[in-house]
Amino acid sequence: MTRSASRRASAAAAEPAGDVSASSAAEADPVDDCAGTSSSSSGDGPTGFKLVNTSQMLFKREVSLGQQLGFSRNQQRHLMCHRTLPLHPQQMRDSMQSRAYIGQYSASGDFFIAAYQDRRVRLYDTQNNWRLRKDVTTRMTRWTITDTTLSPDQRLLVYASISPVAFVVNVGSSFDVVESRANITELHEPLAFDGSNGPGASEQRQGRGGWGDSDDDGGFDYRGRDFGIWSIAWSPQGGQLIAGTNDNSVYVYDIESKRCLARLEGHQDDVNAVAYLHGDTNSGSDSGGSDPNIIVSGSDDHMVRVWDLRDRRGRLRIPNGVLVGHTEGITHICPKGDGYHLISNSKDQTIKLWDVRAALKPAAAAVAAERRPAIPRWDYRWEEYPAAGYAVKHPDDVSLMTYRGHGVLQTLIRAYFSPMYTTGQRYIYAGSSDGVINAWDLVSGKPVAQFEHHRALVRDCSWHPYEPELTTVSWDGSIVSWGPGLPQKDKERQLQQARWGDIGRYY
Repeated sequence: MTRSASRRASAAAAEPAGDVSASSAAEADPVDDCAGTSSSSSGDGPTGFKLVNTSQMLFKREVSLGQQLGFSRNQQRHLMCHRTLPLHPQQMRDSMQSRAYIGQYSASGDFFIAAYQDRRVRLYDTQNNWRLRKDVTTRMTRWTITDTTLSPDQRLLVYASISPVAFVVNVGSSFDVVESRANITELHEPLAFDGSNGPGASEQRQGRGGWGDSDDDGGFDYRGRDFGIWSIAWSPQGGQLIAGTNDNSVYVYDIESKRCLARLEGHQDDVNAVAYLHGDTNSGSDSGGSDPNIIVSGSDDHMVRVWDLRDRRGRLRIPNGVLVGHTEGITHICPKGDGYHLISNSKDQTIKLWDVRAALKPAAAAVAAERRPAIPRWDYRWEEYPAAGYAVKHPDDVSLMTYRGHGVLQTLIRAYFSPMYTTGQRYIYAGSSDGVINAWDLVSGKPVAQFEHHRALVRDCSWHPYEPELTTVSWDGSIVSWGPGLPQKDKERQLQQARWGDIGRYY
């Protein structure tokens, strides 16, 4: 059993999965249990709650004034999350002569996936001293690898580019060949979201069937459409893929039948981000529930749309709700994993926290879109944000919280919740166009830390799901791991040779 597997087993034994019930609400809130809730004390803020004090928590534990013996799991996370922020660059894991676009831990933390503009995808075994497990040279890549996703069982890796065809690679065992060249050393099986390699494709090519025709199994073919994939995600059960594309659509693809099941139309511009609302593997959630039917998508039309794949009116699928509040295009979406909340990163230089229960109906969202304070003829790829320094607000904003301070320029920069196991999802963190990784407090919205080290844009970053370690990838080609302590002398010398910056700042 790997270390991460034993950690997950111990966590499951110590704490039941799913939402906290009403009977354990006091355990879920360390303020109520250990710091008191007196509203008559001065300086407690508008809510009347005292700030959590570690010494008070220790005192009440010793005199048995808490709800249980010792600290609850949530109290332990609360005590440790400030002390284990990975503020210090510990080790440079790899360095390539190409821009890094993707950098993500697997859901178990056993693997780290990095994708580069030079058609390379590298998979590292983090349990074996970051040994290179797969070095994939991709095929049919346009401009760069736009996204990757690992199957829930961690056996299959899918990569996508600005093309309607994604490819799947077998991860294999540690004894298999490391170098994976497309259709030379290993087979990279195509997954054609346009239906060009699905069942019956040869008959369609001979003219015996129309484009967009429904077949007997309920699938649809979109041959003849040329589009690119910006975002791709595997369903929690592993049977389907969803993809956001630059033809303003979300595609649902069935792995077993190798055909597209649905095309969700409703966005008015490129769909840059897609995710499953429940059980998202990148949200850092320990939630045991997962639902393959509710998905969310974010687009350059500045809208986040919520879809229920079970709600179908003939061949027409319309969004079940629309989240309005951003004033520019959306670059990334990360669900919290509880089935209600998510965050979105946007070109308006903000991150927003949402509750899908506050979503507008499509008709109301169309009216709200006309009231958006838009900036005409601005392209984030090579221009600075014209409203920098100003808080541009949407008059119909339904978000819960807005986070500012990072730069979203040049590329689709990503944002995430911190992991449940080590931080209780207390923080939000994101890359930035200035090379600095920023972290905010989820509830207060205040910045809590900045991680300064890279000398170029940071598009993606990932917090280890079970360890106090953050790993970042940058357009300077480097992969750097951050930890709570100072690095060892030899690793410190390695990092200082490049002299890329200072250690992270903690507010």
